[in-house]
Amino acid sequence: MQFVNRVLQSAKDRALLKYSALVRTMLKDADDSMAQAMNESRSGADQRTIGAAIQLLRQDSVAFLNRIETLYREGVERGMRTMYTDLRQGLSNISADRLSLIDDETVNRQLEVDHLVQRLRNACDENLGRLNIMIAQIHGDADVHERENPFRPYLHARALYESLRDRTKDEDVAKILFVHLSNSLAANLSDYYAAICNVFDASGVQAKLLARPTKLKRHQRDQLAAQLAALNTPNPGFVNTGSSASPLPEDFNQRVLPVLQRMMQNLETGTSQSGSAPGEGAGMGGVAAGEAFQNFVWKIFNQPDGAEETQAVPALTPASDGVLARLDAFQHAASEQPEEETAPAEQNQLFKLSEKLDQATAEERLSIDVVAVLFDFILEDEQIPASLRLQIGRLQIPFLKAALLEPDLLQNSEHPARKLLNRMSSATVGLDVATPMGKQLDAEIGRLVKRTLQDFDKDVGIFNDCLEELERFLEEQLRNADAETALSVQAAEEAERQSVLQQNTVNALRDLVMSFNPDQRIADFVLKAWSRVLVRALAQGANAEQYRDILPELIWSGQQKQTPEDRSALMRMLPGLIKRLKIGMLMIHMPEDECQAALDSLVGVHTQILRGNPDATLTPNQPTLEEIRQEFSRLVVSGDNATWTLSEPPQVIEEVVEGVLAQRGATAEVDVQENEQFSAENDTEWLTELKLGTSVQMHAADTSAPARLIWISKHRSLYIFKMEQNSKPLIYSAASLVKALRDGAIRLAEYAPVFDRAVDSLMMGAEALRSARQ
Repeated sequence: MQFVNRVLQSAKDRALLKYSALVRTMLKDADDSMAQAMNESRSGADQRTIGAAIQLLRQDSVAFLNRIETLYREGVERGMRTMYTDLRQGLSNISADRLSLIDDETVNRQLEVDHLVQRLRNACDENLGRLNIMIAQIHGDADVHERENPFRPYLHARALYESLRDRTKDEDVAKILFVHLSNSLAANLSDYYAAICNVFDASGVQAKLLARPTKLKRHQRDQLAAQLAALNTPNPGFVNTGSSASPLPEDFNQRVLPVLQRMMQNLETGTSQSGSAPGEGAGMGGVAAGEAFQNFVWKIFNQPDGAEETQAVPALTPASDGVLARLDAFQHAASEQPEEETAPAEQNQLFKLSEKLDQATAEERLSIDVVAVLFDFILEDEQIPASLRLQIGRLQIPFLKAALLEPDLLQNSEHPARKLLNRMSSATVGLDVATPMGKQLDAEIGRLVKRTLQDFDKDVGIFNDCLEELERFLEEQLRNADAETALSVQAAEEAERQSVLQQNTVNALRDLVMSFNPDQRIADFVLKAWSRVLVRALAQGANAEQYRDILPELIWSGQQKQTPEDRSALMRMLPGLIKRLKIGMLMIHMPEDECQAALDSLVGVHTQILRGNPDATLTPNQPTLEEIRQEFSRLVVSGDNATWTLSEPPQVIEEVVEGVLAQRGATAEVDVQENEQFSAENDTEWLTELKLGTSVQMHAADTSAPARLIWISKHRSLYIFKMEQNSKPLIYSAASLVKALRDGAIRLAEYAPVFDRAVDSLMMGAEALRSARQ
């Protein structure tokens, strides 16, 4: 079941990820279609209803998004637990006392949901059918039932219906929203199911319709069982481990099987204790021992429930001083051995190490076996270049010693030894060691491995020190990989700084400008356009104060003029004011049409002021121009304001990025989108987990190409990737990167860190041995 669980978990992760993108598409499509419907409607009542629906969708979009994602996620979780598990009560177990009537509202709700479910089925019949078949086959069931699909259309329809009921009690508004959101859901659901099917396809699970067992003879049913077993495997070719129930891939590391068998035999005879009572496993039959062995391996790498609140007991125990002393000697010998003298076949030194440790206890030998198996899988991980695998393999003795000193290392993903191993591996995935960067990283990893072998005694803090040094190396080398990359990084740094400065300037201007209660057209111009002028003037080394000093005149010009003298002063001021405003807008390269629209808006304000408006409410004690100037003199625009203290990344402006790139003579592909009005809680987690050197696949149409994350801005608002080929750097904003990850345009090369991948392989081997005992 380990393979089945792993595939289903991957499918679930992809489903929830894609659902987040699907819901956002639904919101946008519904907003657009309702706006179009309102423009085409000739009924005032219909326009008011549609307008109310649009307003509700925009105002409550965050709450709606969180609610519908929660409902769908709960449905998927429940479906994952119950698929192909019959939990339904038979009629013989139901009494009349437990029956109840249902009201009309429940019936109507079910009718609306069922109608949408049928519509969704028709819209994605092919991909939905494939998914239903593959889920049945991976459970070894020849009968295909959609109700066993944890991603079935009913869950989509029910989540949509319930989330709308929670948001409004207005039946007309809810109906409008349900119709338009359903239209988008039906139009995009087929692609959603296709993405989930891809997970099964990539694991070797193919949708093949099989004959129903009830219509077959006995020998045909036996053939069908073998066929289902073959479909239950991740690769087309497999080797047998003694049972057809759980075959292993042909490329499974055969050297670890004798070690796994020895570990299980020790457990069966009671020589290992699996972190619990002595002798657990003694006297067990083959099936029970196999099950105990699999559970034992699981406990080695997983903390028990509640471990966060209480001190978890590791499955392994610390080593004795005698064993640690022998390991120190082996480590010293390894540090003296030149790298080139270690042949690949001899890289895993731990298989023979326990034979040399005569005084080692059964528990200590078990620890050695576990780490030896893990490193054997790591040393065969083809995602890591062979020469770099040899470098990383030299850490096996220090890693073993760290695990014996602190057995919770195997359970703690934040342990510095584990983090160093994972970072070294992730930084090298897909790397060409013949390139300058590949050679430099090879040399740096060799240096850190050498330092660990020479200096590691009992303080595991050395792993953390090496990790920090590796991070500094990656930061310096990746950003300076070539001249074009270095220029792009410098430009992106400046773009983020200017964007932060502009947002802080807007915030300062808003408090100051709104205190004078100006005409909204003037306030919009100051906050949206003139804030950019102030920041650009500072960036170009111009006197920002002269552009700041225009603002008091602009604010004063929009006030009602109560005397002929004030109106005359305004008429004398306007020509010079408009001229200086034009110069500022030219500085930020505002498009001509936008520039003219802004000026026309201001002209409208000044025309009303000069003509006079007898109906206008005069504000008593209006500040004079000098008083306004005094207030604005407190506004300081400087580089010291370019600090960001909020948790979410700042909004970077595309024009700013492109402008700074042009100034520095850098060329890069720019994908900068505005931060979403709403975002899922895990968006920030995705971006936080991205590390420098992360390898990805860029997908476009039917092609894909490898790329590497080479730079992350200080406030995590901009990310730069570089293709392996000599192409331009790719600059993404946080919002555009999240969208690319959701849509599958960018996919991580590693489905999990190398340590976790090795644990998966170990669990697969443990499951195979368990099945072989059945």
